[in-house]
Formats: sequence, C-alpha cells, structure tokens
Amino acid sequence: MRMTGGEAVVHSLKAHNINMVFGIPGVHNLALYEALCGMDGIQHIVARHEQGAAFMADGYARASGKIGVCLSTSGPAALNTLTSLGTAYSDSSPVLCIASQIPAEGIGKEKGFIHECRDQLSCFRAVTRWCERANSVNEIPGLLREAFSQMLKGRPRPVALEIPCDIMDTTDEATILAPAPARRLPVNSQSLDQAAESLAQARRPVIWAGGGVITSGASVALQRVAERLQAPVFTTVLGKGALTSDHPLSSGSTVLHPAAQEFIAGCDVMLAVGTRFTEDETDGWSLRLPESLIHIDVDQAEIDRNYPASIGVVGDAGEALMEIADRLESLSLARCEETAGRVSEIKELKERILSDCCERAPDGVQLVKTLRRSLPRETIVVSDLTVAAYWCRRLLDLYEPRTNIYPWGFCTLGFGLPAAIGAKAARPDRPVVVLAGDGGFLFNSQELAVAVQFDLPIVVIIFNDGGYGVLRRQQQVLYGRTLGADLVNPDFVALARAFGVDGQLVTSLDQLGGVVKAAIASQRITVIEVQHKIPWQAMEPSSQKFGSTS
Repeated sequence: MRMTGGEAVVHSLKAHNINMVFGIPGVHNLALYEALCGMDGIQHIVARHEQGAAFMADGYARASGKIGVCLSTSGPAALNTLTSLGTAYSDSSPVLCIASQIPAEGIGKEKGFIHECRDQLSCFRAVTRWCERANSVNEIPGLLREAFSQMLKGRPRPVALEIPCDIMDTTDEATILAPAPARRLPVNSQSLDQAAESLAQARRPVIWAGGGVITSGASVALQRVAERLQAPVFTTVLGKGALTSDHPLSSGSTVLHPAAQEFIAGCDVMLAVGTRFTEDETDGWSLRLPESLIHIDVDQAEIDRNYPASIGVVGDAGEALMEIADRLESLSLARCEETAGRVSEIKELKERILSDCCERAPDGVQLVKTLRRSLPRETIVVSDLTVAAYWCRRLLDLYEPRTNIYPWGFCTLGFGLPAAIGAKAARPDRPVVVLAGDGGFLFNSQELAVAVQFDLPIVVIIFNDGGYGVLRRQQQVLYGRTLGADLVNPDFVALARAFGVDGQLVTSLDQLGGVVKAAIASQRITVIEVQHKIPWQAMEPSSQKFGSTS
C-alpha cells in the first residue's frame, strides 16, 4: 500500500492498539500530524513543552499498564524529552518517543539545518533500551513493531525512533504489520521447586514486593503466596498497592524504619519479588536481610547485583508467584507459635512505627491521616519531589495497584503535574491528586493549560515553603548556610485562576481535608496551595534515611 512516512507511523500505532498520543507539532513532523488528522481512534493531546508530553506519556503508562506514546520534532524538541525518558527508564515504564530529524542527506554533516543536532540518535541511547532511525518509508512499520517488542521484553523500558522529515513526507510502498506476539519469560522449574521448598521450611518468612509485581499484574498471586505462608508483605515505594494496605499481612513501605529493620533481621527467609535493592530502598545497601534470600526478577542482571541470592528465580513475577503458590499448596509448611501469630506481630509493628513517627513529627503523620480520610479509596496519587510526598510514600495507605505514581529512581522535579495529566487521560474514572512542592510545580506549571484544554479534572496540592525545602535543610546540615534554596513564588491561587481553574488557599492541615474532599467532588481542576510547612525533621523519625530523599 502506498503511503507517506507519517501515515506509516500512524497506521502502525493504530495496529498496535494505541488510542492516545501526547506531543507538540513542529516544522519537521508536520507530515505525521497530517496523518493523525485523517486517523479516527487516536486522540492527540498537545502539551506545552516536550518534557511535559513525555511525562504525560509516562503517567499514562503507569496508570493504565499500557504503552505511552509521545511525539516530538527534531533538535531541541527531541532533547527536551530526555529527562522524561530517563525517568521512565529508571522506573521501568514503557514509553515510546517518536522524534523527527532533519533531512536524511544532512544528518551528521553539520551544514546548518534548522533544529540540527550533531548526533541526535546517540542522545537517546543513554535513556532508552532501544533507539533506531528509519531511513525509508517501508522500514517504518517493521521498526515500530520492533520498538513495541523491545518495550515489553523482560523489564519494560522506553524506546525511541527518529524519522528524517523528508522520509515523513515521502510516499512509498509500506506494509503495516501486526504486533509481535506477547511473550512472558519462562521460569526455570528447578529454581521454582527450590524456592517453594525453602519457603515451606521457613519458620519466619517475609516478603518484599517491588514495582515488578505491579508491572506483571501479580497482586493476586502475591496475596496467595503471602496467605499460604502467613508472611508479612513489605513493599518498596514503587510496589505500593501491590497488596492492599488494609490486608492483615500488609506491612507497608516502612522497611527503613529501625523497628522494621529489626523485624526483618529476625526473619529467616525473604522472598523479594520485582525489586532491584536500590540505594535508597536499602539505606545505601546497609539493610540487613535474612540469611536466606529468594530473589525473583524478570531481569537476569538484577540477580546478585546488590545482594547475593540464595535462590535466584529469573522470570515474570506473576508467573513465578503463581507457580510457587501452586507448589506451596502441595507442600507441608513448617509451623510454630511465631508463624501462627504473624498477623498480630504485623499490627503491633505498624502501631509502633506510627507512634514513633507521630511522636517525632506529628505534622507529617497528621498530613498522611488527613489525606487518607479525604481521598476516595480508588484515588491515583501522583507525587513530585517534596517533603510532604516523602512522608506519604512511606505511610500513606493505598489499596490497588497503579494508584501510586512516583519518579522514584531518577527523582525528577517537575514530574508530578504532567504525569497526573497522563494518568487522568488514562483513567478518567479515577480521582487523580498531585502532591507537589512550590519549586517542583513551577518546572512544568504551564501544563495546567493542557488539563483545561482537554477537560482533565485533577487536584493539585502545592506545599509552599518558599524554596527548595529539601535542599535548604541539606545545605544547613552539611555547611551551616544556604545558597539558591530560597525562592520568590507567584500567588499560586491567582496563577490557578489565570489558567481558568479553581484556586484554594489552606493555611493549616486542619483545613486541608475538607478542601480536598470538596475539590474531588466538584469534578473541576483545582489547585490547592498549602502554606503550612512540613518540617524536614519529619523525615528523620528514627533513621536518617527513613523517608528521606537521595
């Protein structure tokens, strides 16, 4: 079939069941936008900055479990997506960036084309699993099929395809290809047998669930294993929601609290699923794990990378957990008084941690309790980097997978607002609430216009402490003075109203809950400015790393 390069892209997206893309048109990708105009079933959401477009695609992917797609033109626009793609790479989120290029004959020659970048494709390599250039129209469908396959092969990761603008405009023969078959990595039966046998013999097993559980849709299998073992389930930050927080075996995301560390050190076997044991989750790899570690991960490279595994299981978390659950049901489990009383142990541990946090930082705990009372159970919480969000990432109860969206690995300021727009576009049936600081919000505050244009009613809570509060405290502790940490801010309520959205000012945490409830009920875009500081000391309840940022 004869078509332009732009049409080959759009028809390929349609063939891969893409129904929404985020981006900004530019002089070099207009043929792609022309093709979008003629394609029913794909909605385009225009961003105000390419970084915002790629963050929206990431938020869409995390909230929906589908692939997020962003479009950019060449040069500065393509490079604007790199921070967002780096965030997606770090947190294993499947985002496809399609960027245009200067005319094919000029690439690498530095002749002075508009938007020319000396080696644009290489810029993508550091933040994607796979990146390629289409050199002809008939290559586009095959390259996009490979791009989709690469995104979902093992650990999800972003990819990029660049297409010279003259290829976008050229008409030639092209065959649109069906998606490659989805394949889950098979799990070695012997390693599953060993894992199940070790867990069956454990006296005090414990489970640590990471984001891989959510990515694979493994929550049901996780619950089966936990209930069979009567094992406490801790989660990483990206694993929040893998097991509903009100399940009796749910122990929260509090691994770094000294009481939790003591508890874990007293266990004899840990089953770690879909977690990489990163620096911040392990207090710089000083966290003491049980003597026996069973590590399940879809990425072979993660086994033994940071902690040696007694048993390494390479494969999809859902497949592995379901197989282990089946095996456990046919095995006799070790039993003792401690095993029978795990639920009461967990309850006591959670009460101890909350009491300690409340004693040391009542405002931090009050914030968490206020938000939990005011947010509907199904709310998607999207965080930026702010002290208030640091408390919530550890203590805020969440009840479903994909309701916690956090730029954890890259720790990227400016993520919250655009990612929330993407999440709301993916899940219009869910309330979406952003937790942002004043500094981070201003990185991408212009994207409020996108929420207005496309009627995406999100609630944005801005905690205004007049600066980069985390850095202010770090400078004070390290050097006894600060520089560049204090900010002059706009009137956020007036700014919100200038965008045509509701603006509310809150000066105490006592007021916050009612305002948040009303904002969600209104089904209107709302910005809530909170002029109440959550002290940095709140991030240091008993361990300097519990709740802190890197």
